[in-house]
Amino acid sequence: MSNRTQLKNHHEIRVIFQRMALEIAESFADQADLYFVAINERGMAIALELNHELGRILPDCNISLGNVHAAEDYTWEGILPNMVAISTPVIIVDDVIHSGGTAMQVLVELYERGFETIRTAFLAQREHRDYPIQANFVGVSIATTLQEHVFFNNEDPSDLQLYLI
Repeated sequence: MSNRTQLKNHHEIRVIFQRMALEIAESFADQADLYFVAINERGMAIALELNHELGRILPDCNISLGNVHAAEDYTWEGILPNMVAISTPVIIVDDVIHSGGTAMQVLVELYERGFETIRTAFLAQREHRDYPIQANFVGVSIATTLQEHVFFNNEDPSDLQLYLI
């Protein structure tokens, strides 16, 4: 990846995960259960990090993890939506919200299944979106041009990086 600018290093990303977990805990402190729906592999990496942090903050909260592979054919893995009570708050988790299209498709599916509370969590939020998706829990907001992209590199879990490309 040439012409990339580092936005956040590993330590900064770890602190962001801690802050996001605290924000989620503050919003759902009275809940016994949460359902994280991760989008693709990078979303799952972030969901696992948030799950770890929330385990320390809300040890009595049961967090179910589901994963939807949006890049392929929207196949689901892990805890499927029909395995969770519709009263359980859902948090859609992804690395970067670009246009909002993927999150919108997942949100519509969960909404149509009857889930009462659906929120979103993104490590990075770009300011240009095509779909009306609200980012509820955000690590960092980045003003970009339409030609720029934000990339979360999680290939080495001990060296997480966030780049502007």
